[in-house]
Amino acid sequence: MKKVIFATGNKAKLAQIRFVVKHFKLPIEIIGVKDFYNKYISYEETGDTVEHVSLNGALTVAKMIGSPVITEDTDFCVEALNGEPGIRGGEFLKNFGRSEILKRMSDIENRKAVISSAVAYATPEGMSKVFLNRVEGKIADKERFGDFPDWVAPTSENSFGGGYNAIFLPNGWDKTLAEISPTEAIPWSYREQNFANVLNYILSLD
Repeated sequence: MKKVIFATGNKAKLAQIRFVVKHFKLPIEIIGVKDFYNKYISYEETGDTVEHVSLNGALTVAKMIGSPVITEDTDFCVEALNGEPGIRGGEFLKNFGRSEILKRMSDIENRKAVISSAVAYATPEGMSKVFLNRVEGKIADKERFGDFPDWVAPTSENSFGGGYNAIFLPNGWDKTLAEISPTEAIPWSYREQNFANVLNYILSLD
């Protein structure tokens, strides 16, 4: 069984990547960096693209703990808002909530948006690889979500669950990402595919 250290303190992301491992029956055990290092290691989100942020984080943490790691960062770009909130989407969500996006978009016809996920793998020696996956869509007219885990949708315990999924309609769907089950979304959704790609890459290194 291959052990993979995930540099995140986000319990929802840990549950999500473990769902991917189980779904694809990968011979991998996901270990949160806190469980490996006995304390949570954070990294400064530096870089002007989501790929740079994830890669810089992976290189920093791998060197710090002396072991290969993966990191994941997401951005959310709304065309009519000049690409905002972009790579600071997490900070924006906590400060203003999804409702602020809906408010700013209330009288705007162009509702195009893109969610991108970057997953980086890095070793202490500086070897690295980044995977990028994007899902294009549009902003919904209101929040819509189903009864799913908090990596998919808001829950009573986690109002930020699913990030912007509850206001994002992927192209070709009349449901928001927060109304689509994990099993339905796993073949194409932004983070799940990236997790599968990086894990299969790690397995190929042996």
